[in-house]
Amino acid sequence: MFSKHANQKIICSALALSLLGGCAIFDKKDTDEESGWLLRQFEKDGQELANRATVAYSKGDFKKTQELVSEALKDNPRNQQALLVGALAAEKLGRINRARQYYEDLIIIGGDQTSVLGSSSGAPQKIADIAKERLRTISIKQSEIVIEDKNGTKVFNISQEAASAQSQKVITRALVQKNNAAAAPRSTSPALDLFTPEEQNIITRFLTLKELAEKDLITKEEFLTRRQTNIGGLLPLTHKPGAAGIDAPVPSPDLIIERINVLKEAVESRAITPREFSAERDIIIEALMPPSPRTRMKPKAPSKDILGAAKDLRKLEALYDLNLITSKEKAAEKKAIEKYLGINRAQPKPAPAPAAVVAQPKPVPAAQPAAPAQETGITVLQPEQPLNMVEKIEKIEVIQPLPPAPAAEGAPTNIVPNVTSPF
Repeated sequence: MFSKHANQKIICSALALSLLGGCAIFDKKDTDEESGWLLRQFEKDGQELANRATVAYSKGDFKKTQELVSEALKDNPRNQQALLVGALAAEKLGRINRARQYYEDLIIIGGDQTSVLGSSSGAPQKIADIAKERLRTISIKQSEIVIEDKNGTKVFNISQEAASAQSQKVITRALVQKNNAAAAPRSTSPALDLFTPEEQNIITRFLTLKELAEKDLITKEEFLTRRQTNIGGLLPLTHKPGAAGIDAPVPSPDLIIERINVLKEAVESRAITPREFSAERDIIIEALMPPSPRTRMKPKAPSKDILGAAKDLRKLEALYDLNLITSKEKAAEKKAIEKYLGINRAQPKPAPAPAAVVAQPKPVPAAQPAAPAQETGITVLQPEQPLNMVEKIEKIEVIQPLPPAPAAEGAPTNIVPNVTSPF
């Protein structure tokens, strides 16, 4: 028989074994497979509320949809149907930040669950892919750079202070690029002091239009039409004034080019349709420089003083350095500046000088035969030919020197980019 002390040891050992077995069973349930099973069970929670939210969304009751989605997500924050319906309803209500949050959660969750809600093609699509497309569309809408003013005119959503800073950077960069290619670079700082903020905005628009054409984002016809219509903003004395509003603030070329590239990527990923891309692209180009303006800027009065005319001539040199005008356009505008100042007005032609009068020699009477000499012993010599006392004056033709040839200016810069396609 076992002693009382031995029985206590046996009981304690059995109790310890039972506790260890229970811990083993508990640890077995905590394996990866069991955790996945618990997660799947957890994801089923809130499904009924998600279905009710979908029905409310189909009826157009977006506020009710939001309420049901909030309750469903309290039960299961990973319910993909609730997140998708909630994001779509938030878009309808204008709560873009809430929609963005739901779409980002769906992208993180991933998975193979599909849906037709929010699908661009109308066919079942992975919810994670739908969330990516919708999120990209939201980003495009939130970064609109063109707005309408009270008169319905398309303008850029940018302040004058920001536009001035960007214009100075753009003009400086363009001058630096030109100077690096020239043999004798010029200083770029004086050029910025010549132009007012409004004139800098006009120059930035022309530089942006030129860069868009160089990057094949607009056609050659679009470039030439808009340039010729608004060239009066750069050459006011020889062309019609540019469209009203081209002196307004404008974003930098980098921002406009980036915006168009984002639209292109959205079309490629089917986040927006080609028609939507073309419509917004046309709005951007029209806001940049309208091809057929209904109203134009006020004509600029020519300078009447020497200092103002000298400044206008320096502006012409800067515009030529920026490759915005040709040598012929520069010469015509320079001639107009000097004409209004009274420098190169047509001078009256001088009267032709009378022809030189050639003096005709007077006839000399024939020599009389010498009288017979008296016999004095002196002999008189007779000349063989008569001597003319008046010299014959020859006519001298005075040849006027030709005016010096003008200094050969640099070859006309080709301001028309080699454009192939707008896309």
